[in-house]
Amino acid sequence: MHPMNAVAGIGAAFLLAVASQPAEARIQCKGNYQVTKYGLIATPYCQEGQIAAVARSYGVRVTDEQVRNDPLTKVNLCYRFGGDVRLKGACGAYAPEQYR
Repeated sequence: MHPMNAVAGIGAAFLLAVASQPAEARIQCKGNYQVTKYGLIATPYCQEGQIAAVARSYGVRVTDEQVRNDPLTKVNLCYRFGGDVRLKGACGAYAPEQYR
């Protein structure tokens, strides 16, 4: 067998093995934390989702994507609801107690 054919065969086998595995599910969050195989990790993605969820619990119509894509939406929601214990850590410097 020619060495190049062996390399091509190994590469094809690798691609087949990777393609046959199930697609990775979307990011899972528990509050401010992302669920990983190593445990919970604080990530901005999950924190912004938590900000949107808390705002929705107060009746604000906002999506996770709006909070992630518009920094002013995030800041405004943190000013309004940053005193809520569920947002400790997620709002950080934008929490109301930082400005008293």
